[in-house]
Amino acid sequence: MLSGSFQGALVFDELSIDGDRLSGFASFDSGQVMYASYRIRSIEEQQRLQALGPSATLQVAGTYEEPRKPAHQYAFDMLGYLERHNASGMLEIESLETAISNTGFRARLAGQRSALIEHIETSFPESLAVEAQALLLGDRSGMDAEQARIQRTLGITHLFAISGLHVGIVTGMIYFILLRLRVRKESAAVLLLVLLPLYAVLAGAAPSVMRACAMVALVLGARLFGLHVSVIQALSASFILFLWMDPGLLQDIGFQLSYGASFGIIASLKLMEGASFVKSGLIVTAVSQLCLYPLLLYHFFEISLSSFLVNAIYVPLFTLLILPANFILLAATFLPLGIDAILFAAYEPLRSWIEGLTSSLAGLPHQVWTPGRPSLGWLLFMAASVLLFFVQAEKRFRLRLLLILLIPALLLTMKPFIDPRLHVSFIDVGQGDSALIELPYRKAVYLIDAGGVLRFDSQPFQGKSRPFEVGRQTVVPYLKGRGVSGVDLFILSHPDADHAEGADEVFEELAVERLHITPGSETNALMAELVPSAREARVELPKSGAGWQVGETQFTYLSPDDELYEGNDDSLVLLMEHKGKRFLFTGDLESEGESRVVERYGEQLADLTVLKVGHHGSKTSSSQLFLEALRPQVSVVSAGIDNRYGHPSPEVTGRFSELGLRLLSTAENGTIRMTIEDGNVSVETSRK
Repeated sequence: MLSGSFQGALVFDELSIDGDRLSGFASFDSGQVMYASYRIRSIEEQQRLQALGPSATLQVAGTYEEPRKPAHQYAFDMLGYLERHNASGMLEIESLETAISNTGFRARLAGQRSALIEHIETSFPESLAVEAQALLLGDRSGMDAEQARIQRTLGITHLFAISGLHVGIVTGMIYFILLRLRVRKESAAVLLLVLLPLYAVLAGAAPSVMRACAMVALVLGARLFGLHVSVIQALSASFILFLWMDPGLLQDIGFQLSYGASFGIIASLKLMEGASFVKSGLIVTAVSQLCLYPLLLYHFFEISLSSFLVNAIYVPLFTLLILPANFILLAATFLPLGIDAILFAAYEPLRSWIEGLTSSLAGLPHQVWTPGRPSLGWLLFMAASVLLFFVQAEKRFRLRLLLILLIPALLLTMKPFIDPRLHVSFIDVGQGDSALIELPYRKAVYLIDAGGVLRFDSQPFQGKSRPFEVGRQTVVPYLKGRGVSGVDLFILSHPDADHAEGADEVFEELAVERLHITPGSETNALMAELVPSAREARVELPKSGAGWQVGETQFTYLSPDDELYEGNDDSLVLLMEHKGKRFLFTGDLESEGESRVVERYGEQLADLTVLKVGHHGSKTSSSQLFLEALRPQVSVVSAGIDNRYGHPSPEVTGRFSELGLRLLSTAENGTIRMTIEDGNVSVETSRK
């Protein structure tokens, strides 16, 4: 990674502006690529930069930054993202001297793509615009989190991204039109060779698009010279060509999935011999799903179980109706006499009905299998089982062959249910709190708080189209990566944003059976906002003394004492005891609340095993009295890197140091996972 400062020109091929943040990959004179970012100071500056278009050259001064390590192994990895794009580092632009639009051929294409995206936004009905931008130009930025969740649940995300299916339809439409215009076949092929790369760039140049366009171009080009190139030869040649041009593509998820599905379908063509159109479509759907399932688990930790049946309906629906309709509607928006209005009036109600059906289907329970991320060994085991299945199925398909696929899947699912260990994870959610408890043999899963983003007053131009959601982007991926598909008990220690703001995203993504909140907090504004998301959970308001036991694990609340919520000292404080080991989760408990807990439970808490430090290590918590009474073997403070509050306070860290107490921090150590096994507690951190 580059270090130091930089001053000079940056060339952006695709510059992105979202709120007050300009960012994108840029190159400079030496040819090196970096990820550059700049905070826009005013709405006037934002408007000037937006007027540049997507391709521009900026004269800047800035400082190279080290990419932050991910919050945990299942979270977004900035360093890996840079490596996949062959970038040498990150640059934080501190001053911007000049900015001019680029004028080359690639810049004009990028500008045309941007103009088409804007044209769709202004000329299509609002209910259709986002889908059209995704289907026609590969721009999914307008899709909200709920749409993405529905698509993942049903396993139809691939239909909303430009793929080989789209390229095939585009190629067929152009070829058909050219022949109807009495263009000779050879000339039509030449025109396609010119037009396909242009379409690939207009469509965002995603790996699946480039792969499909390259294959068609290779086959057409060979035919012009009287040569025969098979589909597998074209696929293999394009694979080698792209990796030779850009080795980083091998790490790209889209590249892996596109080529994985294509190789699987081509290798299984024998299964489709003599099959009807409908049966062939079902086989293609099944083959692509089965070939990719190990990769899908590795990257996304879960798979839609309904995807086979749903795709059997939706693939033909998109192929024969929705995708062609969007191309026709786009063309109609450039025609006079209001033809587009007539077509929209006919199509929009139909699409709305299909969307309603899609939402209803996604609402059905138990559609998603979430075994978590497989290790490399499991990945190879599952890939080998898929290969063996297809080898045997080609000889003769029998139902019992499905056991070859089911056995690895069932074994992976059973892993946590035969694990006798207890796991506690303190998830790195930045300036906030979140902890996950996984009981032995997966008897129960408890989540304590879900972090949150403290949002401060800002000007309208600073608003992001997709603001960061810690629940959806940090907490949920950790749970799903661990193979957690539902939460038996969700505990919100108190209604502060840095503990509870991410809760609605947890409810939207996972099934939650019970919810514990501190008494009196149910009327809090943040809790009131949570009600619609939490309506399926059973809500309870426990007080000090309430408790329960699961197997050998005992849980007891030590606070609050009454039903009046007055702030941090009324946080739910939970003690967990397991085989002689005791964990204390304190929420944002401060010194006054700590004194009450010590007064009532001091002897029970002496020589505590693990303490979750109260209030992120604020100087108003972790009093001398409290620490001397508990003397925890290990303490964990959950705080954000370089947070504006200075947590943990030097006074607090000093007290821990003076008493010789071990203190870990999520800011330094990332997500901290503790495991109780055979009477011992082991500690793993995501940042070494």
